[in-house]
Amino acid sequence: CNAISSTHKAPLEDLRAVLALLGRRAAEAAAGSADAAGKAVEFAAAAADAQPASYQRVHDLNPNRHYIERDATKNLQAALKDVLALVPAANRVPLSEAVAAACIFSTNNHPLAAHNHHMLGLYPFSALYMHHSCRPNCVFVGEAGGAMSVRTLQDVPADGELTVSYVELYQPREQRRRELLLSRHFWCKCRRCSTGLSQSVDRVMDGIQCRECKRGVMIFEETKEVQDINELMTDISALDQEIQGKHAECEVCPAKIEVTSLVDVLKEAITAYGAAHVAMQQGDLRRARYLMERFIVDYEDKHILHPYNAYLLNTYTSLARVCAQLDDPDRAIRYTSVVVERMAGADGDAVPENYPRLAEYQMSLGDLCLKQARKKATNQTPAGRSITRRYLKDSRTALEAAFRARKVIYGEDSPKANEVRLLLDSAKKEHEEYVKATEKKKSKKQQQQPAAAPAAAAPAVAAPPATSAA
Repeated sequence: CNAISSTHKAPLEDLRAVLALLGRRAAEAAAGSADAAGKAVEFAAAAADAQPASYQRVHDLNPNRHYIERDATKNLQAALKDVLALVPAANRVPLSEAVAAACIFSTNNHPLAAHNHHMLGLYPFSALYMHHSCRPNCVFVGEAGGAMSVRTLQDVPADGELTVSYVELYQPREQRRRELLLSRHFWCKCRRCSTGLSQSVDRVMDGIQCRECKRGVMIFEETKEVQDINELMTDISALDQEIQGKHAECEVCPAKIEVTSLVDVLKEAITAYGAAHVAMQQGDLRRARYLMERFIVDYEDKHILHPYNAYLLNTYTSLARVCAQLDDPDRAIRYTSVVVERMAGADGDAVPENYPRLAEYQMSLGDLCLKQARKKATNQTPAGRSITRRYLKDSRTALEAAFRARKVIYGEDSPKANEVRLLLDSAKKEHEEYVKATEKKKSKKQQQQPAAAPAAAAPAVAAPPATSAA
């Protein structure tokens, strides 16, 4: 498969998936269980009771073949022809069926992680009945053995639709839509994406601030809809033609600006953002830190990008990671704090309650603060004790938030929740012990100080004579 994938420029995971499905089909045929498996409902109340989906059930999914780029389909056909030649004759399927299986996998697979293993799997029940939303109330969770759980992130009303997200949510609307079109082959029309930009948190995701009032965001309602991926691939300007001659308006003041000028500003920001991240990928961490901090000065401090702009948030995220690698924990804590505050505070609608990515940042923040508090604890000056108490308190606050979220996301007794619970117990204990110890030292010091002599009454001082205004 490796050789065939390289020769025909076809995705290796698609070829492996077809072989796995053919293996499942052959095993079912040998066991005489294909008919029964095809009728079974492949979901259960617990991961331990879940059964693998049948070959027949997989083909209930939509292959979305007409959305896949034409050249990619041709490459896939050529590769699968070679793959089928390696399969025993009794277990082969027609080329068209193999292509359909590959397309089904390509457009319906779910990436999951469980116990540090990363997987791609097909889960027909969730794919058939769980719709995408950019404001989801459910999340997919990987389980041992390749099972997948669907867990609610919040209370859902009776008869309410259960939805999940297939993309990262803290990014601009059009970026989410294009990613979904390329990976899932549909143009998102969920409630969040259908709400007018001026009324949505999406206005700040790629928000550029008004040059006049420095407060509002320049808004342009993009309405171009793309349904055919080939249109997007063959004419990359398909979504950009609409902006010619149009103006964006400030949400606060009467200011206007040509949308093309707005796009130019965003392109400059993306170029600077990209240069900083290339330095990080190349391992030049000190230069990466300099470029990222320069990016914040140039685009946030100068009021060009809105503070909640996704490029700024991602820069803070990367900065925190770079600073941690450079053994600069104080900066790492400061930048992670910004990420947590902004992701949770962007009108409360950028990400759902108990969002997994936010919980990971809260966990990271709590861990960083706890480690730094332990380092600072040896400094017994008043300033040092104050810093240690603050880090211990911040650690406890962040870990409590992470624990609340992980209990919901993964389950109260899950390894992920237990990981935070242990860290939180340590943070609570160390915080309480440190406060008691410092209070005890303070009290002992006050007791050892000699009582001050009563102060003599100060002599009376005559008030200065009143003067009239000149």
